[in-house]
Amino acid sequence: MKIKIFSFIFLLFVLNACESFDEINTNPNQATDASIQVIFPGVTAAFVYGLNGESAQFTSVLMQYLTGVLGDQQQVNNYAFIADMSDATWNRFYSNVLLNINTIKRKAVEEGATHYGGTAKIMEAVVIGYSVDLWNDIPYTEALQLDDISQPSFDNAAGLYDRVQQLLTEGIADLNSESTTSPSTNDLIYRANNETLWRQNSRPRWIMLANAMKARFHNHLSKVDPAGSATAALAAIDAGTFASNADQPIVVFGSEFAGPWFPFFQTTFGENNVAISQRFIDLLRDRVDPGVDDPRLPFFVSPTTGGLYLGTPNGSASRPQGSVIPGPYLNSREAPTPILNFSELKFIEAEAALRAGQGARAAEAFNAAVAASLQRVTGSANAAYIEKFGSETAGSLTVEKILTEKHIDMFLQAEAWTDWRRSIPVDAPNSVSGIPNLEPSPSNTTQGLFPRRFIYPNREIVNNSANVPNVTNLDKVFWDR
Repeated sequence: MKIKIFSFIFLLFVLNACESFDEINTNPNQATDASIQVIFPGVTAAFVYGLNGESAQFTSVLMQYLTGVLGDQQQVNNYAFIADMSDATWNRFYSNVLLNINTIKRKAVEEGATHYGGTAKIMEAVVIGYSVDLWNDIPYTEALQLDDISQPSFDNAAGLYDRVQQLLTEGIADLNSESTTSPSTNDLIYRANNETLWRQNSRPRWIMLANAMKARFHNHLSKVDPAGSATAALAAIDAGTFASNADQPIVVFGSEFAGPWFPFFQTTFGENNVAISQRFIDLLRDRVDPGVDDPRLPFFVSPTTGGLYLGTPNGSASRPQGSVIPGPYLNSREAPTPILNFSELKFIEAEAALRAGQGARAAEAFNAAVAASLQRVTGSANAAYIEKFGSETAGSLTVEKILTEKHIDMFLQAEAWTDWRRSIPVDAPNSVSGIPNLEPSPSNTTQGLFPRRFIYPNREIVNNSANVPNVTNLDKVFWDR
């Protein structure tokens, strides 16, 4: 979506994030006097960028899609987390997204703009759920009461997950209501040329996205409540969500401002600090047959001039001479920036259905997920791959197959780390891997123990020390038992 006004909006709302709740009190990014139509595109841009920015870089190192060879990324690769690794995502979510969503919701009530209010609530729900998945307890109830509270308390993570579902339900209700005005060309996620087309085509897809997010966050509770989470996830899907890749929200920032990954890979910071992990390349090489790779490999990873795929071993302090770089699927200016893909939804359905004892439904959903992933990444289905990995039956499908294929599909998405942690057996020590099976980084500083959460950002520790929980990266979020 090549919208020239985004140059200003993107700079205003995305790049100038505040660094603490004290700074939010005087945040120039809080557009309280701007119209709801002007505030909305900046919020959606910051929302999408936050989900795929710095936190996705670090979780991709933890999932060994990438290996960190320098700077903060190397620290994360060594499991020596530093507080600064959380600052950018935390600040963007609070100062650029949640603060301005508060304004959108207030203006939506005042103006009867319920469609704006509904979409804002959906984004708010996703940010809260995503933040809990990284940090567990976070400030919420008191976080944006800026006139009265500068040092907010932290809300209980399990209660926040309930709030996520409540916000998604409210968002759907708002979108099903009459509205005095609706988004249109200012909707980065489901853009339409005018309000009438937005109401016809985009509004139903926002509802689909809300139900898909309901399924995602219900499914996250697989270790806390295996049966209940499966039932709830399937009910959310049955309420109406994506039917194909065409329904998923794939954001293309355009030529003026690329999505998060391309500028990172193109700078010396990205080029020097991370490399494609040899582990991930090995997973995709010869996957179909000897000499026949996963068809997504050249899209995820660009081969060398000689057609080789030389990665970097996990834990290395430098990239080998001639090692590969990220491929064109994400390493291009107009690469898609995902929120929740149709393939992910079908993997969620497959996992939940298998847990619920609905084998036939699970297999059908899984096979659809594999085909949708191939289609999205490569532009076509691959008969040989589908025959080997996308033709499961009720009797042959396993959780390991689901999560392995989903891991490949979720390349460089933070959700992959959530899935991996969920698949670690209940009460297992931090030395035990989830699916896929990972080996701790050889350069780890935790005696071979895997991290299970982010630590809190440095600015929050300094400015809100009385309320910040005392944790390490070896502690778990509430759903990770």
